[in-house]
Amino acid sequence: MTPPTINHRAGRNPATHHQKESIMTSKTTVASLEKTLPSRLGEFKNRATTAKEAYQAQRRDILQNDRLSDTARTSDLAKLLDAHRKELDSIQAEQESYKTGLIRSLESELRGSQPTDANSVLLRRDAADRVRKIGTPQEAKEILQDAITNSDESLAHAIGIRAYNVGWVDVADTWKAAYPSTAETAAALSYVEANTSGAAYNLSNQITYSSPVE
Repeated sequence: MTPPTINHRAGRNPATHHQKESIMTSKTTVASLEKTLPSRLGEFKNRATTAKEAYQAQRRDILQNDRLSDTARTSDLAKLLDAHRKELDSIQAEQESYKTGLIRSLESELRGSQPTDANSVLLRRDAADRVRKIGTPQEAKEILQDAITNSDESLAHAIGIRAYNVGWVDVADTWKAAYPSTAETAAALSYVEANTSGAAYNLSNQITYSSPVE
């Protein structure tokens, strides 16, 4: 009798193959952050707005309650305001925790691509200082090409991040082509930092989490 033919390829586990593909594509990208970051920040803002609306409704109930003495009314209003302030602080703390966790995660991804010894950190700082003096995209592209040729990754990444932030598309594309993995993570980190810091972000937080004006 002819022995049955064994199909070895049929034994591959599709789920395992899918898991490997997921792991390979798990890096955070600017495109994904453009969808998730504003949405998540908006969720915190909406929670704060809902809390403020609930506070105002409860405050009106207390003010309109004729059975309360002036002393009791004052006490209840003070307790309500204190509880509301704590609720807003808690929501803001959650927002900052989310932001910090996201930045740390991206920094961890970036450290996986770049050395973290003291000398490498110093080289990156020096490169960043040098890049701040670059005034045109043409100058940036020329220095970037030299950095790539000489394997000066610290300078190349500093130029690439600057190019991404100021909109020098051609320079940024050259950087991404030379260092696709690191460039994507660095750009994602830059995007998060740009949208979770600065005057506009701080002003938005002040408005969102400010105590109500009585």
